[in-house]
Amino acid sequence: MRIEDELGTLEPFRRALPFAEKQMFDELLNGVRQRRTAGGMLPSHEVWKPMLLSMMLELTTQNLRLQERVEQLEAARKETDDRNNS
Repeated sequence: MRIEDELGTLEPFRRALPFAEKQMFDELLNGVRQRRTAGGMLPSHEVWKPMLLSMMLELTTQNLRLQERVEQLEAARKETDDRNNS
């Protein structure tokens, strides 16, 4: 509950964001919520450390998915180019 309370204090910041950035911010906060159990393993007086770690993990996960998708698209394009050049 301490993490959820801390996330609640960020609501004024969230409200001031443009719509597209609100969506990105919400994704980060949802990443924190998904990793709440792991964050609970850190000392209770350090609420921001697990939140920031969770946000970094969320960004890293999203980045990895994008990298994998780019690699898939590049491989498909190479196959198409190879077929067209044969």
